[in-house]
Amino acid sequence: MARAMRPVVVLMLLATVLFVVDGLLDHAASNQSIFDEYKGVGWTSFVFAIANLLMTIAVARGSERTLLGRIALSAFFIVERPLTAFVLGPKPVTSIAVHFLTAIVELVILLGALRVWRLGHSLVPADMDAMFSLDPNASAAAAVAAPAPVVAEPKAPKPARAASTGGSAWLLGILTLLLAAILVADGMVAGFLPGGRDWGTSGDSSGWLVYLFAVTILVVATRAVHGGKVALRLLLVLALIFFVERAFSPFALKVIDPVQFGLHGLAAFIALALALATASAIRAGTSRRASPA
Repeated sequence: MARAMRPVVVLMLLATVLFVVDGLLDHAASNQSIFDEYKGVGWTSFVFAIANLLMTIAVARGSERTLLGRIALSAFFIVERPLTAFVLGPKPVTSIAVHFLTAIVELVILLGALRVWRLGHSLVPADMDAMFSLDPNASAAAAVAAPAPVVAEPKAPKPARAASTGGSAWLLGILTLLLAAILVADGMVAGFLPGGRDWGTSGDSSGWLVYLFAVTILVVATRAVHGGKVALRLLLVLALIFFVERAFSPFALKVIDPVQFGLHGLAAFIALALALATASAIRAGTSRRASPA
């Protein structure tokens, strides 16, 4: 596993360097204060670089949760880097090229991290974090500690359900309620109330869709907290979609109200936390079904 993780970690370090280069090229072209350039978000490339470096260190030390979080961030950056190369204002060709190069590296990281994560779970080790560590001794010890497969007598088949009970169910429920509440608050702050602004399907008039988002994720979560395998996977997909949508919609809709901007950012973080919690619940259900009787 250490050999499989090493290229992924190296690519994460390369992505950190590319984020810094993105920020420097964008700043050199704007000739503005770092907090004013590109609609006030030009500095985020440096924040992404720092966050990526910290996550790289955690992944190299053997953190499965951080690896899952980095997979979600790779999906975000694959969309964010090409989009910010154009929507925030004119940029030089070199800056656009580095943005797209970063997106390609993030795509390779996403595929590599998913491969490593699936490989680690196929081994069913006793210590999953040790399996993802770059330390070959820790990986070997975890592989040795993995329980030997036990041939059990055939039993009557039972419907497979992902385990999402107890603490996992409460966590999924609380995060979903928080996300739905923030979505509803965003719609109310934007003025989508009876007698308020016009409701439409495009541009600024489409902000009422947050109500539909809230209802959709609540309905899916109602099934997911009871351990429905399909519902859990659908909840994971929705959480990742809302994470990307909440992170980018302020720039697409040119949101300038600080309260709305803050609600979008908070909803993005809650959606990411919900995606990680759902992935953990799916993994727990898979491990429980794979464990010997």
